[in-house]
Amino acid sequence: MRSPLVASLTLLAACAPPKAAKPYPTAEPPAGEAKAEAEAGVVRYFDRAVDLAPFLTGFPYVQWMPSLRTDKLFVLKTGERYELQMLDLAGEQAKSLAGAVTVSDVDWSQRSLWRLHHHAGTDTLWLHADARNDEHMNLWTLNLKTGALEQVTDHDYVYGFGLDDAESQIAYLPRAGAAPPYRTCLRVLDVASRAAREVVCDTPALSFTWSVPRFSPDGREVFFAAQVDGDRNRTQLVAVDLTAARPAVRVVTDPKVTRTDAELLEGWLDADSALFIANDDGYRNLFSMSRKTGAVKQLTRFTEDLTSASITDIGVVGVHRSPLGSSLAVIDPRGGKVLAARELPGAADVLEGRGGRVIWTHEAPDQHFELNVQGVLADAQGPAFGRGWSVGLSEAVRAAVVQCKAERVKIPTFDRDKATGKPRELHAFVLTPLQPHADPSRRLALVEAFYGGENRYSTFAHVMCAAGLTVVSPTVRGGDGFGKAFAALNDRDLGGDEIVDLFHVARWAERTLGLKPAQIGVFGGSHGGYATMRALTFPPGTKGHHDRYEFGFGLAHAGFSDIKSFHDQCNIPDWVVLESGDPNRPEDLARMKDRSPLSHVDLLAAPLLLTHGSNDWRVPVGESRAFYEKARALGKPVTLVEFPGQGHHIEGLGRIAELYQARFDLLQKVAAGPATTASASASASAGGG
Repeated sequence: MRSPLVASLTLLAACAPPKAAKPYPTAEPPAGEAKAEAEAGVVRYFDRAVDLAPFLTGFPYVQWMPSLRTDKLFVLKTGERYELQMLDLAGEQAKSLAGAVTVSDVDWSQRSLWRLHHHAGTDTLWLHADARNDEHMNLWTLNLKTGALEQVTDHDYVYGFGLDDAESQIAYLPRAGAAPPYRTCLRVLDVASRAAREVVCDTPALSFTWSVPRFSPDGREVFFAAQVDGDRNRTQLVAVDLTAARPAVRVVTDPKVTRTDAELLEGWLDADSALFIANDDGYRNLFSMSRKTGAVKQLTRFTEDLTSASITDIGVVGVHRSPLGSSLAVIDPRGGKVLAARELPGAADVLEGRGGRVIWTHEAPDQHFELNVQGVLADAQGPAFGRGWSVGLSEAVRAAVVQCKAERVKIPTFDRDKATGKPRELHAFVLTPLQPHADPSRRLALVEAFYGGENRYSTFAHVMCAAGLTVVSPTVRGGDGFGKAFAALNDRDLGGDEIVDLFHVARWAERTLGLKPAQIGVFGGSHGGYATMRALTFPPGTKGHHDRYEFGFGLAHAGFSDIKSFHDQCNIPDWVVLESGDPNRPEDLARMKDRSPLSHVDLLAAPLLLTHGSNDWRVPVGESRAFYEKARALGKPVTLVEFPGQGHHIEGLGRIAELYQARFDLLQKVAAGPATTASASASASAGGG
């Protein structure tokens, strides 16, 4: 689940559940400070009241899951409860979400839902979901006639699933084991009987991983992703012959090529030819594959990632983009030529294409999300986009939730780009409030620690702008959007040069925005939560960088504070090894310890807010608790807010409002002055630990 107004789902992994959570303190704020607004959904920063209702309920839809095969569109409607709704795309009512109906009484703010498939024959949804927001992912069914939800598999974790063309078989990848080394097998389930058989299992030399298994047209083979030696940089597309006496794994892609993506598209060009996306040349591009000959051919050579694509009657409709903009293109599936293209500002993505239709989305940092259902056709002049309809915000809601002015900037950092020999510049968006505070002392800037620079609408940024604050969102090294080489710059360097990038961004903000260091903070979630803690505890001398920036505050959500502990508990240890090293090697273990914020809590000087869901398995809540307890023992300005029953993201209107008010409480104390911050933080910490 993602917070409202965010249209993507990050498929990372789960970790073991921690001890029971403790609530946010309910003590009254010290005299002279603003109290939280009694009205539900209204949060305050000094005299600025921010009504969250337009942000959270003005367009209360997230996670669009189309099924063009069955003419249905599924979406989560948010609120205090999250409802799964269905819209019939065949009728006139399809042009309005008012025609969508709720399909069950399940509250999806209390569960994770990653993917679904509408099985037409039984009018049943097959779901990749969990039971309690802990990302213990399995296969479930939801009967659309009765609304009954039933768990079908009971494995430690399921990476992904896919159905054959006849919808009679499901291939899925369950993983066994609470800690590495895991054992993952390809299993095939009969839809009618629910009986499943184990086909083949992985080995340490070739481990199965996250992917959507795809059947061949005749149902005899299954294709999915695997990693050589568990290395994310050596991801392969593999195939298994289900009819073989002793099924074995056949590697389709070249195992000698460095590759982090290998994704087979749904549908086949014919019985022999399929298409897949991989980043062999540094960017995600389109490839073809022959079952008979095994031949693989690169079709496109974009110098930005092909982020999404679907096969339609007129060719492949896909989007290639970077943080600079998007191109919605029709691509010849045989030769790779771009037959038609439409340039778009911001970020676009194709959700699904089939026959003569395509469903795609569009948003930008200062433009809210829009979903488009459009026809595609070919006439005498070639492929073209035909008529369609879209859903988005009303003008009144749009005016309420677009509170930032977005500007793209380049920010110099400390090194040179080896590819160009020129000083490296970081891409960033600066989002400034349409109505800044008249009092300069109340102006703050928040620097995004990781996952920044995305050309998308951010609810967080616009809520901050509504409060009169500025957000600086850079793509530091290791971030997405600029190809495989840039993303690899922090491999085995977690908490190193990426943090120094943040220091240079903060100094740029000082000069450009006219702020003092005490008015500039850092924020982030997950990896960004770690990077926030790391930036506030960075020891000068790391990698020879005699550098440190005295940030004024930090907001860290669901971050990890001890890299070794995170590696041992989390089910993405391959990511930790890629980013930080192998803890079985003494030199790597020493670096992991040194790069852990928990090892340098004594350097924390700025007020820090830690927030975490108690059921988070992706990053266990113990990672925030450990940092909080150590910082509290040292008398450091730290506050911990936990959300019972929540996972990696916080869901539900009341809980989201509580999260934002906790953030504004800290920010107001920071702006009010050091003395207020120290006393108030100590008071809040005593109740939250």
